[in-house]
Amino acid sequence: MTQAQSGLPADNVVTLDIRHRRPEPPAEPLLSVRNLHVVTAQGRELVRDVSFELAAGGTLGIVGESGSGKSLTCRAILDVLPPGLNIASGSIRFGDVDLSRLDTASWKDLRGKALSAVFQDPGSYLNPSIPVGRQLVEAIRATLRLGRTAARDRALELLRQVGFEDASAVYRQYPFELSGGMAQRVLIAIAICAGPRLLIADEATTALDVTVQAEVLDLIDRLRRDQALTLILVSHDLAVVSQICEHVIVMRDGAIVDAGPTRSVLGNPQSAYTRSLIEDHAVHTIESACPASVSGKRTPLLAVKGLHAGYGIRTVIEDVDLELAPGEILGLIGETGSGKTTLLRTILGLIPTASGTIELDGARIDGLKAGPLRELRRSGALQYVFQDPLRSLDPDLTIAASVTEGLHLRGETDGTSIAQALGEALQAVGLDAALASRLPRHLSGGQRQRAVIARALALDPRVLLLDEPVSALDAVNRLHVLKLLRGLAQEKGIAQVFISHDLSSVAGIADRVAVLYRGRIVESGPADQVLADPSHPYTRRLLAAAPRLSAQRSAAPAVFTAH
Repeated sequence: MTQAQSGLPADNVVTLDIRHRRPEPPAEPLLSVRNLHVVTAQGRELVRDVSFELAAGGTLGIVGESGSGKSLTCRAILDVLPPGLNIASGSIRFGDVDLSRLDTASWKDLRGKALSAVFQDPGSYLNPSIPVGRQLVEAIRATLRLGRTAARDRALELLRQVGFEDASAVYRQYPFELSGGMAQRVLIAIAICAGPRLLIADEATTALDVTVQAEVLDLIDRLRRDQALTLILVSHDLAVVSQICEHVIVMRDGAIVDAGPTRSVLGNPQSAYTRSLIEDHAVHTIESACPASVSGKRTPLLAVKGLHAGYGIRTVIEDVDLELAPGEILGLIGETGSGKTTLLRTILGLIPTASGTIELDGARIDGLKAGPLRELRRSGALQYVFQDPLRSLDPDLTIAASVTEGLHLRGETDGTSIAQALGEALQAVGLDAALASRLPRHLSGGQRQRAVIARALALDPRVLLLDEPVSALDAVNRLHVLKLLRGLAQEKGIAQVFISHDLSSVAGIADRVAVLYRGRIVESGPADQVLADPSHPYTRRLLAAAPRLSAQRSAAPAVFTAH
């Protein structure tokens, strides 16, 4: 897309100044990015001519699909680009400091103190073997040079600031004892421990359920106001950005294609790409749930009755009943810890049942011995699709090897039939056959998720158990995967249990919806009825917490100029 098509001026510089209006002189920007280019070692441009300015106290959202360059732009600002990538040209200034000229020692004094960041996956940044409080104390002592006692007091204060009522208990806990939302709060506490002026939140709420996401967004917004933080919020979700940011930049293929006050960009987008993002949100809303495509009483393919399951003496699933007909998609919603994943793992036999029954096509599959359970899994009748495709694919196997691995484990040796199954699976998910020889790390997030689904399809499944399959995908890739899953249900009759914290995705794909709360199904029925007129207070709370695209976020009093 050219600059003319994007509606931006020739030199593509966006100035974001959200201080109170003052006639003269103009406010100096806190952050100034000019003509930034990020390239690979081979010279391929990943970020192209990105320029913007952000005044102190501003809120800027950066939106775009996977590979658009939004995260790389922020990593370039922080000087933490992945190995093999470099800033080819351009300048980045923070106040009167030229960040592009800093050496390692200077960055050590600046990063964490003046500029800080919160990233998407707290599990990748918190050491599972060290208590939360100790990790927070280490960060405080590294940046503020406090003694151990003073650092501990500061850590407890920070934990209270980010919303932990019992800060002392959380201080002693290990990361694996925390929920996703709690772990993200700990990361925020670490990020703000030294009182930075600029906070970059890179997909900080992507993997969280709607209620926790709303709480974390409220927390970030409150901290911004209380501590006079300047905020850059990176997200693939326009609705999330519209809730909190006064200005927004839309990126595609490494370049800015739209920019301005949030109200202006969402109300009058200048680029076709931004218009398509807004249209996708308009089509896939909670209110747009369609009537069930599977109608009438049908013999269930999967039936769960009176199911109880858990871990040791702790019960997670209590008295769950559900049925799934061929070609039907059941949306399973609920907060983190409600038991959604435990239910799917119990159906698959990864967790033993305490009581109740699970039937597949009329045959009991709960309580199977090792041999029959192995045969069930090798048959491919039940297939599980995990949330993170990068972690569920062997990094050392090509896509072709991963997709056909199940066929080899099942004992199939005919090379022609295996190659045919591979081709059919890739074609079914719309994945280019040329990608079959690549490793997972060389694919985009959407391509990896398609590869994981192709691996499941290669075994000709009757039921797909889908655990947050689109949570980490941008709007474009999410739409493609949802269309793919709906097509598999309609054309191949594959029944699906679809877990998602994104209620608009559930509305766009599910025939029926079941709501899990503390291990129990508290409401179920046709998707259009449950999502439009919920009867249970918990369901209503989930729906109320879901972010919605809004062009009403006001930037006033503010000055926005594009050069």
